[in-house]
Amino acid sequence: MRLDRAGMVAQYDRIITRFTAEELERAARSAARPALAGEDMPVFIVGMPRSGTTLVEQILSSHPAVGAGGELRFWRYWFQGAGAVAAFPEAGALSKAAEDYLAALRQIAPDARRVTDKETTNFQLLWLLRLALPGARIIHCRRSPVDTCLSIFFANFGGRHSYAWDRGDLVFAYRQYERLMEHWRRVLPPDHFTEVQYETLVAEREVETRRLVAFCGLEWDDACLAPERNVRAVTTASVWQARQPVYATSIERWRRYEPWLGELRQLLPAAAGAS
Repeated sequence: MRLDRAGMVAQYDRIITRFTAEELERAARSAARPALAGEDMPVFIVGMPRSGTTLVEQILSSHPAVGAGGELRFWRYWFQGAGAVAAFPEAGALSKAAEDYLAALRQIAPDARRVTDKETTNFQLLWLLRLALPGARIIHCRRSPVDTCLSIFFANFGGRHSYAWDRGDLVFAYRQYERLMEHWRRVLPPDHFTEVQYETLVAEREVETRRLVAFCGLEWDDACLAPERNVRAVTTASVWQARQPVYATSIERWRRYEPWLGELRQLLPAAAGAS
């Protein structure tokens, strides 16, 4: 199935137009309720596939106070059942969903203070996560656009991502994702939203790891510097990489395939694209 480009543009247009900072604040006031126990437990790790989300989850879940949830489809399925983007969910239903979600996280890691959820496509639902769980933290993973899309192109996602099989569709989908994330940067509060660049994480591992652990409201633990020792189950396409020490060989991977990039050349840095 090919990417519905017009449908993606229309979907993101609706999100950007509807879910402004002012509208989210208004909706939060109208849905005001006492904080739920454990509302600060979730750590949502979002971004494009193959952008370093598994590495970030592996690092954080090496901390003894963090459980790894993996790719949880809870909010995607709940939203699909609750209706379209056109209106805010009813406050009572949203509160019930938040309680159910927190209960699911407690089942995954009963003793954890934080539990990660690396369902990457949650970047489309950050308005929903903000309303349902205002205490949750969101980490947006970024990586070189061309390396990200080349890695997606090489992966076998079994039809889950309709843009993954065509280089032109990949470029289009990536540009739309960038457009939506630029909106979230303007809308979401910085104490609950941060970004990590894959290349910087690899080059300045301890500095960036300490920053992420602090962002999660946790004390430092040296185990976070050895994510390859984390024995948790990994079920994504990054399972092999998750078992290796942090390495830099995936940086500028595109150079090995430059003659075959095709439309992906549009995502190269300006200097490289001009060479």
